Amino acid sequence: MSGDTSRPIGHQYALAMLDGGPEKVRSVALAAGSQLTMDAFLRVHDEEPVPAFLHSALCAMSLPTKRPKDDTLPIVREDGRYALAINPRPVLQVVDGKSVMKSLGVPYGAYPRVALIYLLSQAVSKQSRDVYLGRNFTEWMRRLGYQSISYGPRGTANLMREQVDRLLACEWQIRWDGHETGDNAFAVRDVKISNEYAGSLDKNGAFAREIRMSEAFYSHLVDHAVPLNEVAIRELKGTPTALDLYTYLAYRLPRITSDRGQIISWDQLAKHLGNEADSKRFRQTVRETMQIVSAVYPNANVDLSGRKVVLHPSHAPLERKLVGPHLRLVGSDTAQTAPRSSVAKQARKSAENTKSREPLFEFPSGSLNYGTREAEFRAIGLDKGRPWAVDTMADAFRAGFPDIKRHRTQAEWLRVWEAFVIRYAERRQANGND
Repeated sequence: MSGDTSRPIGHQYALAMLDGGPEKVRSVALAAGSQLTMDAFLRVHDEEPVPAFLHSALCAMSLPTKRPKDDTLPIVREDGRYALAINPRPVLQVVDGKSVMKSLGVPYGAYPRVALIYLLSQAVSKQSRDVYLGRNFTEWMRRLGYQSISYGPRGTANLMREQVDRLLACEWQIRWDGHETGDNAFAVRDVKISNEYAGSLDKNGAFAREIRMSEAFYSHLVDHAVPLNEVAIRELKGTPTALDLYTYLAYRLPRITSDRGQIISWDQLAKHLGNEADSKRFRQTVRETMQIVSAVYPNANVDLSGRKVVLHPSHAPLERKLVGPHLRLVGSDTAQTAPRSSVAKQARKSAENTKSREPLFEFPSGSLNYGTREAEFRAIGLDKGRPWAVDTMADAFRAGFPDIKRHRTQAEWLRVWEAFVIRYAERRQANGND
């Protein structure tokens, strides 16, 4: 491996994985001080991809990253042949015992992005306009990967509910104008994602069990759905710019055909991502954000180092293989002197066979205070998660970790458990629960 630290950290991890496996990845992360990006990379690398979907127009043009000064005004995004307008329509509400028409405002931030991906993914994967939401926000948000859910005025459940109400109350106009024969130019005018959604039912988190997408929106969604990896979405769910950059690249890169790539300006990228920061600050934000995005989408080949942004053809996020010209430095020095011997190939194959024979387990189902296998999990909980009870953390892990019933090696379970415990402790401390 070249050890080029100017590359996004995800590219460095991918090269390390090709060159030496997970242990080499950990050494790169240790040198870079990037534990969180390493955890994200390994989780996405280890887990089977879970298809998720987003409308191509919403990949190309994003929601606001933060609350606009006047959130009752329509949001309009336009760049060349793309245009997106989000119009917050008034809804009937009860205020001080009286029924009034009131605008909820446009959706903004990370919550509506995650909700939108979930809603559209369910519609596409089930081939149905009827989308099941769950009996309450807790159930739904845990399915989306949220671990800690609270119902206070600024609690995660109420923040999500507010943004879903905004999202589904808006009317949308989407335009994409093709210029070549065969282009699927389309326009969706004045439609809601759901014509029948009337908002949350009450204040304790209960919420409509399902929605029915409007036929106009659903029909265009089926024709223009961009495949994403839900495992990656869970890693990025707290950062709107990361979600925007990931979905934009997932949409754009697989469609580039020129080996020289496509050049766009930083201003064009800012329009796509809906970011209104000044140019210098925006560039810094995107370059920093690309670190975590590259960790969950290492095949994304993008050059953000210059005065222009260069997008290179890349495989889609659901492609599990680490491929692309930017990942082909592995073993280059060795290849210049002599090809790898068949003995070396056999050794690698033997190591892979040994790994495949490691026993697989479920995560322990009972208390971590007892049992030989449970002792390793308890030790991590006591070391990384104090002062909170190990079994309390284990219950939260079981409730929120995706594919909790999946069988893994003991080493894999210990790694994801340690990452969870560290984040659990950090969140509790940040929330003042120490």
